[in-house]
Amino acid sequence: DTCKLKFNAPVPLQSTDQHQQERTVVSSCCSDNQLTCLLKSYLNNRIRTTKYTVLSFVPKNLFEQLHRFANIYFIFLASLNFVPVVEAFQPEISMLPIIVVLIVTALKDIWEDFRRFRSDHEVNRLWCSVYCRYNGKLWDNVGDNQ
Repeated sequence: DTCKLKFNAPVPLQSTDQHQQERTVVSSCCSDNQLTCLLKSYLNNRIRTTKYTVLSFVPKNLFEQLHRFANIYFIFLASLNFVPVVEAFQPEISMLPIIVVLIVTALKDIWEDFRRFRSDHEVNRLWCSVYCRYNGKLWDNVGDNQ
């Protein structure tokens, strides 16, 4: 078959099995229907470097921010103001600085993630040369057989 290349895959370092596994590399420009169906089952070639989705932003961002020692320290100090014996001033006012810091950091993370999204979109819209019977394709469509 002209669209199949066979290679001996190297043995992983952790593996105790000394036999090399055979691996098949298939061209995306193959005329074999079975291989074409197999290739369509794989994901596309899109680049995605964003950290968040709309649904995962709040939990992931809070998780990251609460791993910073300074944020934990100021939340602890603000929570101490809710204990009447240790209360230095109004507990609501003690929460304002840490809330402002968390909101500003979240807005910065949203902006950075949006810039990553725009950059990914630009790269995915670039034309690239494909060694195939086609002249050119968009980067995110390189694996498609259409």
